[in-house]
Amino acid sequence: MEMNTTTPKKDVRKRFVTLEEYRSSWRSHWAEISDYVLPRRGRYLQENQSSKGRKRSNKIIDNTAGQALRTLSAGMVSGLTSPSRPWFRLQTQDAYLMDQEGVKDWLGTVEMRMRSILSGSNFYNTAATQYTELGAFGTAVSMRVPHPTRTIHFRSLTAGEYVIAENWLGDVDTVGRKFMMTASQIVEQFLTQRNGDVDWSRASNALKNAWNRGSFDTPIEVVHMVQPRRDQDRDMRRLDGKNKKYADIYFEVGADTDTVLREEGYDSFPYYVPRWDVTYGDVYGFSPAMEQLGDIKQLQHEQKRKAQAIDKMVNPPMVASTNLKGKVSSVMPAGVTYVDPINGGAGFQPAYQVQPRIQEMLIDIQEVQGRIQRGFYADLFAMMLSSDRRQITATEVAERHEEKLVLLGPVLQRVNTEYLDPMIDDLFNMALKSGTLPPPPEALQGAEIKVKYVSLLAQAQEAVAASSIERTVSFAGNMAAVAPDILDNINTDEALRQYSDILGNGPELIREPAVVAQIRAERLKAQQQAQQQEEAAAMAQTAQGGAQAAKLLSETDSQGQNALTALMGGGG
Repeated sequence: MEMNTTTPKKDVRKRFVTLEEYRSSWRSHWAEISDYVLPRRGRYLQENQSSKGRKRSNKIIDNTAGQALRTLSAGMVSGLTSPSRPWFRLQTQDAYLMDQEGVKDWLGTVEMRMRSILSGSNFYNTAATQYTELGAFGTAVSMRVPHPTRTIHFRSLTAGEYVIAENWLGDVDTVGRKFMMTASQIVEQFLTQRNGDVDWSRASNALKNAWNRGSFDTPIEVVHMVQPRRDQDRDMRRLDGKNKKYADIYFEVGADTDTVLREEGYDSFPYYVPRWDVTYGDVYGFSPAMEQLGDIKQLQHEQKRKAQAIDKMVNPPMVASTNLKGKVSSVMPAGVTYVDPINGGAGFQPAYQVQPRIQEMLIDIQEVQGRIQRGFYADLFAMMLSSDRRQITATEVAERHEEKLVLLGPVLQRVNTEYLDPMIDDLFNMALKSGTLPPPPEALQGAEIKVKYVSLLAQAQEAVAASSIERTVSFAGNMAAVAPDILDNINTDEALRQYSDILGNGPELIREPAVVAQIRAERLKAQQQAQQQEEAAAMAQTAQGGAQAAKLLSETDSQGQNALTALMGGGG
């Protein structure tokens, strides 16, 4: 019996609509963040090209939150995935294998080639977008897409255009998105076959009519769903796209048939969905912008009131006698208005005296701005960005902002596990499959390789362990002045290896134990040979001195009057 390996569009559409309902309560929160913090991000309405450039920043008077968010994004790029310095290392799961011949050299070569691939792709631009989405909306989504020349390529999504779902482990395994495509784009990407013919059997009547009347730029709503396939829907004997682990389905929203534009598949999940903070039972994350939204709104209100107060003080409302109605009056500098005095007073004057307490307002505004900046960790990341990169160290970062690093710990761990780990795994497998990486040594056959992050923020998290090693070795050195035997307790080789590992140095910096043992054996042998040569030279010199003395004695006149005969006589 033939197994059904296709996914009916009605089932996919039904699930997409369900996920849209689950997302509905988040959209209003995201929309407020877009209004007050990030007006050019977020998709909540399907817009055509003629309206996408409309002004969206009408509610922003003070952009402290937007600037703090940019600092957060730039700081995470610099602190987590800096393009200017290594930020990850490859290690074997079994530490013993790292000391095997050729393992460190191979891992070092693979690291350099993987970093080169990332530098040649759009990863770092996409990462900056991901961190911005994380700080603003709490959830960031990017997808791995094919590219004709690059090993790996990415595309970022924004809040409002996607829906997500988790598996029972809490990992995001489903992403759907709704977007607009033109009629010509749909025909070119999904319906045109290799021989140039167009397969109209998978097109809706609306698409056919738009194409036939030449309206190639007609916008059509399309849904893209990537979700896991159930085992009963897969034929493990086939390796085509319709039997892979994850289904990849495109369909028109208003199509009048049950067909899809395309159904393929992926062996690994092509989306990366990190979340800033997530509560069990929630699918979407919580962000700093959500936490600071009250302060952000308050800041806009205070800045508006301050501007109104200053405006009234500089250009106050005026009162005038009724006989001025319809006559020329001026409140401009150097302007003149002629009026008759009223009851001995001026006939044209301010309605009331406006003397706002601007200083107190400024103090409160600065306090709110400070809360917003601290909420976005702008002080921590500003310190990292403004410091001299040649001098700043992970230990210095930890000492200056130890409390904030503790608060960032769960966020960094989630970014690693939900974003960077799967991305590096996919990059490694794709590079290995394409032949970009050299063949591994025999010691790594069947071995498991893990990733260790050595970015500035990752090292700052481990700076406590590094300082512990420093204090222990320093204390032992001080104790050695009164008890030299104390140094017998310190395994200096292991201390150096652990310290170098914490600092994120490359594996090529520390020699392998076998090489160190050989160097020490050769040094000991050379020292022994030098000592033997010195002893032999001393013995030869002593023997030569004795022979010379005997020769002199044999040639001395023992009969005549000299010092020797006198000595002999005296001795007799």
